[in-house]
Amino acid sequence: MKKQGPKYIKSELNTPMLNYREYYFSMQERLMNLLIGFLGGGVVGLVFYGGLFRDADGYRTAATYISDIIIFVIVGLIGYAVVTPIRKNSLQEKREVILTKQFRSLLASLATSLSGGMNMQEAMTAARNDLIHEYSKESYIVDEVEEMLAGTRNNIPLEDTIRSFGERSGIEDITNFGIVFAMTFRTGASLKDVVRRTDDIIGEKIEIKEQIRTAVTSNRTQFLAMMIVPVGIVMMLRVMSSSFAESFATPVGIIANTVALAIFVVSYFLGTKILDVRV
Repeated sequence: MKKQGPKYIKSELNTPMLNYREYYFSMQERLMNLLIGFLGGGVVGLVFYGGLFRDADGYRTAATYISDIIIFVIVGLIGYAVVTPIRKNSLQEKREVILTKQFRSLLASLATSLSGGMNMQEAMTAARNDLIHEYSKESYIVDEVEEMLAGTRNNIPLEDTIRSFGERSGIEDITNFGIVFAMTFRTGASLKDVVRRTDDIIGEKIEIKEQIRTAVTSNRTQFLAMMIVPVGIVMMLRVMSSSFAESFATPVGIIANTVALAIFVVSYFLGTKILDVRV
């Protein structure tokens, strides 16, 4: 397993700044993982493997209850292990979307201020005030702008703090902007044009992603329904038909269930891979 990187990386001011390339769960998110993965996996395990070791008359025995508990715990732990990285990727992608939109707001504010004749530090100060009103003082981008302004007050070049932000962001557009900004700043080229062009490019990408997301929403909903419906059907049949439930406890039933679950899991990962369209 790949070792997870640090949650924070020290900036040029020796300030711990968020490492956006790595996602760390909050306590609430860990509890949600446990609820979705462990409980969900345990229920699925009981649906497919519950009710083993019944007596000749079909009544539950002590071994049945013990096996149900063991199955619930084992499959629940497997479910938790599977769900955790899936939710981690999902939450990290969500954070990247938020950060990208906030960064675009920064660029739009900078472009307006630079067009009005402000220098870069004045434009950055004005952008901080705009971003606080648009988002909040605790938002990702406001923290980053505060660090950039603090750097300039301590004689740290602005291009260094912007480049550091780009490296920590893990987002290609922000990283590239940091590199281009440093080159532009040193050569004395037009910062206004660079900021405006970057804003336009990121805006176009966001619009394309929104169009793609809208186009695949119905397919994603159908896909999730197809993943849930088979489990619901099996659960309903087990409750409504005792003979059907008993067939699950036979060696052939156990093998069939295992094969079906394997196909189910493979289908899920293939489906998510197909629906994962990136720009």
